Formats: sequence, structure tokens, C-alpha cells
Amino acid sequence: MNAPGKTTAGSYRLRLAGRVIGLAGWCFSFCHSDAAADPESRWLHGFVLVQTGHQLAEQELWPLAMANYAAALNQFEALSVDHPDFQPRLLGYRKADLKERIASAAEAMQPGEHDLEMLYEDVIETAREGASRRYALDFEGSYQFLVRAQWQFEAVLRQCSEGAVQALAKQRAFIEEITSETREDLIRQPDGPLKLHNIEKDFAAAVQIALTDLPSFRPDQIESETETGMSSALFPEALVLQVRGEWYR
Repeated sequence: MNAPGKTTAGSYRLRLAGRVIGLAGWCFSFCHSDAAADPESRWLHGFVLVQTGHQLAEQELWPLAMANYAAALNQFEALSVDHPDFQPRLLGYRKADLKERIASAAEAMQPGEHDLEMLYEDVIETAREGASRRYALDFEGSYQFLVRAQWQFEAVLRQCSEGAVQALAKQRAFIEEITSETREDLIRQPDGPLKLHNIEKDFAAAVQIALTDLPSFRPDQIESETETGMSSALFPEALVLQVRGEWYR
């Protein structure tokens, strides 16, 4: 057993992976800002995904590495189609290299890990779409995707080793933060509380869980917004009472 406070090479690499994965979380938001259409921003997004994949591969976290490689490949392929004159040789090299790395990761994965890889890839794509809609100020659409991404990510973490959970901590924090911020932005809209309730209620029903089991669920905030955000001419008292009665069903 290592002495308390002693840093092992393995723990250092896991922390390094966590820092790089934190960049991937930042990149979710960056690549879908107003600059998202320019090829340089899209290239940067793909590059960060590649680097994240490399760090995870060093930890032999093959399903997680493969998901990042696959997302990067999708990014570069779409970039080549949309901007055929942008660094064609470099993109060609990156795409070929990623295909080889994906094949190698697939060979290294255990049979039961393929489902984890696909689920984590869904997290990446769903969070990216949620970030895109958020920065387009579509808070309702964004929250629909981010609620799903947060739920999917928790499902990924339940299947991961302790080391992998530590490595993914910053990405987890990013998804939690952007989901919470989008929730707050949505609930401030004139009809936001009802939209928020419908999104959470519908998603909970889709995955067959109680509404209160959603990672994004905030009963204290709902009660507060029921009193304030819904007490307007748009929401007469009878409707407020009706929604309040259905909130926890």
C-alpha cells in the first residue's frame, strides 16, 4: 500500500487524463459558440477529442478512448465535407490515423465493453448537441439533450472502475454545470417552469424512473419557481395549483 500523500505514476496519469478530459468538456461549449462554423474551431474540437482519446488509451480505458476517437473522426469527416479546401492533407492523415486507432482499441476491448463505448459516445454527441442549442439560446431544446446526456453519463460511470471515474471527473463536472445553467435559464422564461416540468417528466417516463431520480431534479427550485415564475398573467392561480399537484407524479 502506498504511503498517505504519496503520488504514484498511475495516479499521476489518471489526474493528467482528467485535466485533458476537462479540455474536452470546455470544447463542447467552444465548438458550438458563434465561431462554430469556422473550420479552425471545428479542427480544434476534433484535436481535443483526439488528445482525450490518447490519454484514456494510455490508461487502457479502451471503450472510453474509442468513443473519443470515433467522435473526432466524425468531426474531421464532416469538416472535410463542409470545407474541402481546409488542410486536406492534414485531415486525411488524421482520419487515417484515427481509423487505425479505432481498430486497435476495438481489438483491445473486452466483449462486454462495446456497450460502454457506444453509451459514452452517445454522451459526447448528446452533450455536444445540448451545448450547441444552448449557445443558440434554445434553452428548451438544449435542456432536452443535456438531461439525457447527464443521465447517460451517470450510466457510464456506474460501469467504470474507480480510476476511470476519477479520470472522468472534470467532464462530469462540466456536464453537470452546463445542465444546471441551462435549467436556470429555461426556468426564467415566461413559460419556462412548465416546459422544464414537461421535459423532465417525459424523460423520466421514457427511461422508466421516478422524476425525483433524475440527476438534474431540483425540488426546492421547482417549489420556488412555482411561487414566482408561474405567478403571472400567463399562469393563472388555477393552473399553478394544477401543475403543483402534478409535479411529483
